[in-house]
Amino acid sequence: MPRTRQNGYHGGMSLRNQSPSERLTATLAIVALAAFLGGGLAFVAGQERAARAAAPPPPAQSRLMAVLEGVMAPNVSAGEVAVFRTWIQSGATREAYAPVDVVVSNNCASCHSPGGQYPRLTTYEELRPLALEAAGGSIYAMLGARALHLLAFPLVFLVAAFTYLRRAAWTGRRMLMGACAAAVLFDAGQWWLRQGHPGAAWAPWTALGLLAAAYLALAGVVLADLWRGTTASKR
Repeated sequence: MPRTRQNGYHGGMSLRNQSPSERLTATLAIVALAAFLGGGLAFVAGQERAARAAAPPPPAQSRLMAVLEGVMAPNVSAGEVAVFRTWIQSGATREAYAPVDVVVSNNCASCHSPGGQYPRLTTYEELRPLALEAAGGSIYAMLGARALHLLAFPLVFLVAAFTYLRRAAWTGRRMLMGACAAAVLFDAGQWWLRQGHPGAAWAPWTALGLLAAAYLALAGVVLADLWRGTTASKR
């Protein structure tokens, strides 16, 4: 005999009909995705604070210096690298930017100007965040802000919503899925539009807040539905 439908789903698809091991696996997956998302949001928030701080301390190893001394080493001289290093060690201030601007104009602008290769590197506002970003070895640093906003964050929500939320019994699940999609699109859109256009300080923090709230709601609905089923099955 086929299983009866519950809230529009076959019993085998519903979260409330999972075995104890499946419930535990689903719970761990939701928590793991939450941990990854939380770490990514914290990383992005740290970048935003560093970019807007009046005089943040220079990182031990700047992402910009790591690039100049790594993949871009054949394209810059030792003296030009020293100009960047001195600027970063002084706090990457606007007052000390003039020598860097000369090097950027001669070496970087031809490829990294608007419409060219990512990232844009033609103004102080565009270069300073890279100068003050630590070249860490964390997964978030390796992914970078671009991959986090445009790939990793959407993928977290896609996996959680498609695998778990759509199988929840709550009637408002589709509305919540729409809200999650809106939060992801807002975050990706505001990040893309702000590249090379500093300002709209409210946008990144609003985006981070929306992503956090959307995932908390998603996780709450999924976990409640998963473990509410255990009580119902014992009756």
